[in-house]
Amino acid sequence: MIALKNATVIDGTGAQPIHNAKIIINGNKIEAVGADVAIPDGADVLFDLKGKTVLPGLIDAHVHFGGTDGFDYPGISSRHDSYDFLKNRMDSLKWGVTTIRSTGDFAPDIFDFRDEVNRGLHISPRIIAAGKMIQARGGHPVYTVFGSNPSIIDGACVVVDESTDLEKEVKALVDAGADWIKVFISEVNKMDYPTRIPRIPPEKIKQIVDLAHQFGKPCMIHVDSISHMREAVLAGADCIEHIFCVGATDIDIDDNLIESLVKSKTYVVPTVFSIRAHENPNGPMPLVYEKLIPQVNKLIKAGVNIGVGTDASIPFVPLGESMHEELAELVKCGMTPLEAIKAATLGNAKLLGKEKELGAVLPGYFADLLVVDGNPAGDISLTKNVSLVFANGRIVAG
Repeated sequence: MIALKNATVIDGTGAQPIHNAKIIINGNKIEAVGADVAIPDGADVLFDLKGKTVLPGLIDAHVHFGGTDGFDYPGISSRHDSYDFLKNRMDSLKWGVTTIRSTGDFAPDIFDFRDEVNRGLHISPRIIAAGKMIQARGGHPVYTVFGSNPSIIDGACVVVDESTDLEKEVKALVDAGADWIKVFISEVNKMDYPTRIPRIPPEKIKQIVDLAHQFGKPCMIHVDSISHMREAVLAGADCIEHIFCVGATDIDIDDNLIESLVKSKTYVVPTVFSIRAHENPNGPMPLVYEKLIPQVNKLIKAGVNIGVGTDASIPFVPLGESMHEELAELVKCGMTPLEAIKAATLGNAKLLGKEKELGAVLPGYFADLLVVDGNPAGDISLTKNVSLVFANGRIVAG
């Protein structure tokens, strides 16, 4: 049993911080939280957290766990090539990211590793996984950013053309262990801008979403533009990845689309930091970051469900640290610090269907905690001042 005292607690629900609070951790669960909580006589470890704030562990809703934030070829790899994702899981935990949603990785590697983590065999963030990404033959991402790499085509992608049996392929993903189904709408080659590339036709996108739901799985759709967002909502996507990407010219969210997003309760994961990180003022593609901020602000003001994800690990977007950058971007887009923290904790847990067990500093929840110096309710940048990290009731960083 572990007891924390004299802490400020931001519980992840959006409520105001609790000051001079105590938190009792029993095994891997939170047993009690509050200013009036008594510390049991049998507590094994006692931490005095005066001047520090306890938050729920952060949840990154868009990660490529086998990827790299450098320029190592081929850009995404299996668990065996990455020593069981060693660098990425350690980088995540040291920055307080205790749960990730893998939005495209080698399978069955990511499913096997996820299951081993759930059995306590690895020190790692919890994993929710889509496994292989469904994309068009000749399209994004494997024929663009991944250079048509054969191992990625085979291990991390379902390549779709007019002859593909979509029901067979989606069922195979579900049977292999996918928590989500991931599909791409993308039409421009970012590696050879503005060359057009093949994409999955709208009717097949709709079929993939319907099949995912038929097999009991939510579906996320990668988009590059506002027209793609509109198509994703009409197809019934549960979550839209990005809003528009570097080089996009279709970038204005209209009222009808916002109304559709609110009505359908579709989540949008804008990945603002990754857009900023990839802009090149000297490159051929139009700059979009400054135009993205007011568009995300529209969504926030309208009450659209905002998920918090980073698109780590891709070049310039490191796992863990980039989550704190994304929080700062969301505050710049119009969220308060408490709203951004809620979105990245209990909000993301709801996106993942885990809101009864993850994302909050409340009794009965898993003891995934981020302890920081100072109080980020007044300054979101203070989430970077990591002091301790607990995952599943164990200290994993600090």
